Amino acid sequence: MKHNYCVHREVREELRIYLKNLRDLAKLETVNEANSFHKVIFTEPRKGYFNNEYVDRLVLFLRGTGCSLAKETGGCTFCGFYNATNFGEKVPDEDYFAQINDVLNDENINFSQYPIICLYNDGSMLREEEISFNTFIKIMEILSEKSNVKKIVIESRVEDITEEKIAKMRAVTDKEIEIAVGYESANPLVRDLCINKGFENSIFEKNCKIAKNYGISIVPLVFLKPPFLTEQEAIDDYLNSLQYLEQFNLKRVDMELPTIENHTLVHELWKNNLYRPAYLWSVIKILQTRDMLGLKTPIYISPMVYSVSAEVKASNCLTCDNLIYKAFETYNQFGDVSIFDSIECSCKDEWASLLDEKNDEELPKRVRNILKTIKRSE
Repeated sequence: MKHNYCVHREVREELRIYLKNLRDLAKLETVNEANSFHKVIFTEPRKGYFNNEYVDRLVLFLRGTGCSLAKETGGCTFCGFYNATNFGEKVPDEDYFAQINDVLNDENINFSQYPIICLYNDGSMLREEEISFNTFIKIMEILSEKSNVKKIVIESRVEDITEEKIAKMRAVTDKEIEIAVGYESANPLVRDLCINKGFENSIFEKNCKIAKNYGISIVPLVFLKPPFLTEQEAIDDYLNSLQYLEQFNLKRVDMELPTIENHTLVHELWKNNLYRPAYLWSVIKILQTRDMLGLKTPIYISPMVYSVSAEVKASNCLTCDNLIYKAFETYNQFGDVSIFDSIECSCKDEWASLLDEKNDEELPKRVRNILKTIKRSE
């Protein structure tokens, strides 16, 4: 009988082959417009915290090279952002500068009103294969020269953070810096087989310490309900992740809710009735349980608006979705879980019944069997 780790390794390889095929299909079916890399995909005003004040922030969805993991391993099981990129062909430095300058000079955006600027490139801003580090540093300098900018937020892979890069970032700006990282789950098995990220917790721990030494914040993005987990398993996994992250005294954890985009594993599973995004009741359950556990790290529920459109999003039903989405906005501002106490809907019984569902099959075997099912349906 094979050792479980051998099965784990084999299943991981099967998963990655399937994911890479999906990325190849995305590249074949997507046509980028001429000169599309001279402009950002779009910008969006949002809210965020600076010095304990709830202020305006501007998110720049840059038209990027594309996540290098998508080429190497197939990328994350739920992420369709690769569809909006250059599919791994490196975007020239001058195009990134053109995108930034276009935003700065756009009178419709009114850049000067935003104290927080967020740079997202559908990958890692600290990955040389995706954007030259020197170019990134020059962009940091450009933003730092703007008196309205008080905080700069970027996204990076956990593994791409090094002390050398952190030191150079701090050397070019005295602005507050946040690095959002796709942490996803504290459970290495879930992170590896359900999400297709294989880094160790020790790397996250080490880089949190490095960043803190330079006055830079790491904000983990934790994903709710990756594929292959039941609704209850997803809730438990999220709460376990929050409990693990509590030790780091982080400024915030960002809750990433599931969306379904084309050319992703979750899209294939959803088409075959093998995946449903999390219920909003699960979000409320997590927030209420977190409060009862006395966990102190604030949670921000990220809006489900990204560089590519979603076919399906985390939801309950048409009756209560909008009410709960508005409650999430209030929770983000005040952090008061009692906002959910008065919310009720008949669909809650449907959600509650799902929490009794059990799946005792070991995760590697579960993943393998589900992959076989969707392959047979093709």
